Amino acid sequence: MQPKKEDRSLRTGLKRYFVAGILVLLPLAVTVWLVWQIIGAVEGGVQTIIERINAAIARRTGREEEFLTYHFGYGFLVVIAIVFGAGLFATNVIGRKLVRFVENLVTKVPFISKIYLTVQQIRDAFIGREHALFQSVAVIEYPRPGLYTICFVTSTAEGEVQHKTKEEVVCVFIPTTPNPTSGFLIFVPQDGLVPLSMTVEEAMKLVISGGALVPEHRVDELRGAEPALLQESGDNAAPGES
Repeated sequence: MQPKKEDRSLRTGLKRYFVAGILVLLPLAVTVWLVWQIIGAVEGGVQTIIERINAAIARRTGREEEFLTYHFGYGFLVVIAIVFGAGLFATNVIGRKLVRFVENLVTKVPFISKIYLTVQQIRDAFIGREHALFQSVAVIEYPRPGLYTICFVTSTAEGEVQHKTKEEVVCVFIPTTPNPTSGFLIFVPQDGLVPLSMTVEEAMKLVISGGALVPEHRVDELRGAEPALLQESGDNAAPGES
């Protein structure tokens, strides 16, 4: 006996609502879990420090009473104070000099320097600082003609690579989905790039979401400057087509 049409509609509706609920709650749940893990780790560290201070004072004074009392939330306040303190320190003249001195030391330590520089570049790529690793967003034909891939322009090639190539080439980074911190470095001729108006942050969201989060197309910014590949496709249209 086949299920009634009403039953199938009910099951389809329930399934759709359940999936929609998962899509809504999953990012929120992951975010809350990560924040809770960080707060828990900091709280545990602060509680341990307070216990050790109380133990040290008790050994010196011979009293068993607590000198400091731990309350949940101290760790969060400590993190906020450290972040603000670091920002305040790094924005004055002495702090900037000390930060540069420490960075120079770290970048000279083998292995540690690679980790530090990689994290620093990823930070700059996402936050978009003055010397960001990714300068702009473009599209190239990759991995074969007729297929297009998002890429980030990092710099104009210099040195031996530029000297031994027939055309002026540009360094581009092709990220992988959903982890944009890994990918491929490719040297592309300048005329093979199709510049995009989207920001690096918008392109990152597009890559991480696997194409689900498409940024708004700002037509006014591109009017009169259509990408070369799109112009070529229009020129190749059959006569009479608009």
